[in-house]
Amino acid sequence: MTFQELFDRLGCIDREAASLLEDAGYYSEEGLSGSVHALGDALEDAFLREQAEDLLEPFEILHEELRYLMRPVHGVYTLEQFPNGRYGYYDEDGKEHCFTCGDGFEAKICNKYGRWAWNRVRMEHDGAGYFLRCFGDVPLCGLKVRERR
Repeated sequence: MTFQELFDRLGCIDREAASLLEDAGYYSEEGLSGSVHALGDALEDAFLREQAEDLLEPFEILHEELRYLMRPVHGVYTLEQFPNGRYGYYDEDGKEHCFTCGDGFEAKICNKYGRWAWNRVRMEHDGAGYFLRCFGDVPLCGLKVRERR
């Protein structure tokens, strides 16, 4: 199986999952909407609602993850600190791309086994300076980064 075949099949699952999520009116922040009708037994309804929401959540995660991965990567750049204290990069056209607290992107980070890998990261600020969430000890200047748009 190739990655193309793998993602084609995941896309088929995703289309059905997205249809199910829409028909059920499921949104992780809100749960199921009124489009799923109650049975009439309040305790059983509450139980089934909770179970259904637990089952639907991974489909929503799958949908979001696939949407993210299907966006093309736009270049690999070197992270630098700008005069305003924020970190970012200049693209091939010389345009400044600045990250601030909460911004997500991918960074090439060496793991504990000495292997380089792309990691999804998020820029954070602790009041004293910027760092990468879950990679707080990784120096930011000179880090190779990329974005999917």
